[in-house]
Amino acid sequence: MKEGQAGTPTAQVIRQSDYRPPSHRITDLQLDFELGLEESWLTSDFGFEPLLASSQEGSADLLLAGDGLCFEAAWLNGEPLHARAFQVSPEAFCLNNASTGRLRIRTRLQPSANTELMGLYASRGGLYTQCESEGFRRMTYFLDRPDVMTVYTVTLRAPVGQFPVLLSNGNLVKEYEDNGQRVSVWHDPFPKPSYLFALVAADLQCLEAFVTSLSGARKQLQVYTRPQDLCRAEFALESLKHSVAWDEKRFGLELDLERFMIVAVPDFNSGAMENKGLNLFNTKYVLADPDTATDKDYELVEAVIGHEYFHNWTGNRITCRDWFQLTLKEGLTVFRDQEFTADRLAEGLSPEQAASARAIKRIEDVRTLRTHQFPEDAGPMAHPIRPLQYQEIRNFYTATVYEKGAEVIRMLQTLLGEEGFRKGMALYVERHDGRAATCEDFVSSILDANNRPELFEPFMRWYSAAGTPGVGVKSHWDAQQARLTLTLTQALQAGQQPLVIPIRAGLLSEEGRQLLEDQVLLLTELEQSFVFNLPSHKGKSEPIASLLRGFSAPVQLGQGLSARALQSLAAHDTDAFNRWEACQRLMLAQLMPEATSAEEREGLMHTLLRLAADPALSDGFKLLCLTPPSEALVAEHWCSEGHAIDPSAIRRRLEALRLAMALALEPVMKPLDAQMDATEQAEHYQPSGPAAGRRALQHLAQWLLTLLSPTQDRAQQLLKRYFAATNMTRRMACLSGLVSLQGIAAQPCQKALDDFLERYKDNDLALDKWFSVQVATVRLHDTEGLDLLATVQGLLDHPRYDLGSPNRIRSLLGPFFMQVSPGFHRSDGAGYRLWCEQLARLASRNSQLASRLARSLDRWQAFEPQRRLAMRKAIEALAESPGLPADLAEVCGRFLADVTESSR
Repeated sequence: MKEGQAGTPTAQVIRQSDYRPPSHRITDLQLDFELGLEESWLTSDFGFEPLLASSQEGSADLLLAGDGLCFEAAWLNGEPLHARAFQVSPEAFCLNNASTGRLRIRTRLQPSANTELMGLYASRGGLYTQCESEGFRRMTYFLDRPDVMTVYTVTLRAPVGQFPVLLSNGNLVKEYEDNGQRVSVWHDPFPKPSYLFALVAADLQCLEAFVTSLSGARKQLQVYTRPQDLCRAEFALESLKHSVAWDEKRFGLELDLERFMIVAVPDFNSGAMENKGLNLFNTKYVLADPDTATDKDYELVEAVIGHEYFHNWTGNRITCRDWFQLTLKEGLTVFRDQEFTADRLAEGLSPEQAASARAIKRIEDVRTLRTHQFPEDAGPMAHPIRPLQYQEIRNFYTATVYEKGAEVIRMLQTLLGEEGFRKGMALYVERHDGRAATCEDFVSSILDANNRPELFEPFMRWYSAAGTPGVGVKSHWDAQQARLTLTLTQALQAGQQPLVIPIRAGLLSEEGRQLLEDQVLLLTELEQSFVFNLPSHKGKSEPIASLLRGFSAPVQLGQGLSARALQSLAAHDTDAFNRWEACQRLMLAQLMPEATSAEEREGLMHTLLRLAADPALSDGFKLLCLTPPSEALVAEHWCSEGHAIDPSAIRRRLEALRLAMALALEPVMKPLDAQMDATEQAEHYQPSGPAAGRRALQHLAQWLLTLLSPTQDRAQQLLKRYFAATNMTRRMACLSGLVSLQGIAAQPCQKALDDFLERYKDNDLALDKWFSVQVATVRLHDTEGLDLLATVQGLLDHPRYDLGSPNRIRSLLGPFFMQVSPGFHRSDGAGYRLWCEQLARLASRNSQLASRLARSLDRWQAFEPQRRLAMRKAIEALAESPGLPADLAEVCGRFLADVTESSR
């Protein structure tokens, strides 16, 4: 290695077992930015001292990480560094024999050229940062790892008038003008890792509010947007207020800084980022008003704002020791935001309505888990919630780490109760506030607070177990003794030890009478039997076991209930989740390759009709029960039953089921559809709760009746409703209906599409909807999706398609690639060739987004042979693309390595 030059590391496998503490402690960090769109300069200045562990190993070098940096100068203890004292490259800086001292480094940055949107980058005339997971090293050389925490002081400088707003983490110390420069100084008193640093320099305006914390302190809440977007930020500010209040009430955790800021960023790779006190958000999760946001958008805005705010304690005040512990902050905080949303949806409702609202939220969360995480568990990218190794950590911001991680946390609350979980959280904060913690630290805190240390070792097995566990069920009913024996077995991957699996259970008679109310069966062995004595049911038919109520554990339940038993659960179970689950199981039986009897189909339709007509059920719950499984869920069910995925066959079966449902439910759906012709006044619009459920059920009725009458007259009716709509939820439902009739009534459909494009030409988020509705909607004249590829290719060439906008890319390529639809999964492989072409094109600009979209082929080996071969060719072609970024190369490599493993 030459003096003054540091080596450039190549992609390597990082293993959990290789963790070592950092070599040095950073005593404090001062950052001084000179900001400009084309060029910026950063001078970092920090104190350092060696840690005892590294001294014992005999190494005193201070090795700092970089990523594509342009080094300008360095000083040690105020003196310029001699060339022999350090080595530097764009990827690393090494200070030789570094004992205690103070190092200053100056780097030059090019924000406008940073299309990866990591580190400091330009977006629509402003400057923003994204540092998680390893973006800080794209600005300066540093110990860029989560277990290095220090206090930050940040000075931002920019020409007066260029960036009216200059923001960073923590509390504002002072602002002033000096020699034509606007200067803003910020100080964060709480130590944090580098991935939580943030700055914003842009022309923004803000809404603000003041709240009083539990301790009586006055706190300032602010939401910043571009001036033209400020009118749509009120709901975000209210959501932030609700989040602050909820965390105080539920967990006793209050806002620690003087102010908390949210900034809406036009171009952002993910949903949001929890930087300490300065959260940066994709505009999609901040901006909302009735004319531009749907009911679902409103719910997501509040949920994501809650999620990022809750990170203030579970992620920021207590962070993760290393990136293998990512689920420590993400799984826990997803669980917290799920609980927050459930409580918010239930707020102000009667006890019955509140229970239904919470059940609806739970069902939606499980549906998300099964759609995205279960396939991941079964594919080549499968990993435990705490991965054992990685090449690119950005590839492991996954449904497993987030959603399955949340389910593992939820099991602790199921085992210990809500109050027990709260006690555990309090102990966790007491023990680890201000530190970088591990998953063991969290689980031990929860269990120790409840005097359950014996569960620690078996529960921790969830953190190292890949794949979705199965739970088999066998029952034996002794009618004379009135005794039911349930034998439960765990189906795990080879070599796995038994897990702790809480199974919430109840028992019903065939007629629907409750024989046993809710209780938790704790399954801790590979096989375990549970005995129930039911003297009141002596001599009668075998009870129906309602198991895994509320989805009490992230497992696949193999119960094998008959259609009649499922119909009874759908009609009578007191657990709302299992009522919905029974409906889904009955529908899935109709969607399998094997034919079912006419009696079973008739029984399903009778069950659905009873649910639809039941006045005691909420509209939102009816909607879920009457909505067939998605193509992705059907595909996974085919796999679980040993069938190769055939998207065309799945589409045909789904269309037949939907048509049968439309015919059976027509008497109930007609009045609901007719309500769509009554104008909904904009001033009465409510984005959540019963009103949203009512709208959603009406939209389902509209869709089902359109299946029965795909005509010009129906298209004209939908067009009239489209123009009469007073909110985006209604307008999108009508537009989707018109797109479904595009090949039957082209003129009304095109008229609505043209109007939407003109109406929202200056609103990027609404235009994203315009792109996605044309890709995600099934055309009734072309259920095989033969025309979809041409539609996508046409939209890729549309002047409003922007390869620099992550939201626009996701709105078009996301629904095309991610659905298990015959339009993408064409038997001629044309969809896969487009996949390869677009990802290779995107990879040179934004490899993180390309890598995430590539995951759409996770389950490629589960498809029928013709499509499987075509997918393999596309993956191989992408893998051979010159200059393929490391994160995308890892995904392709895992896909193809899986071929090697399966062929051995």
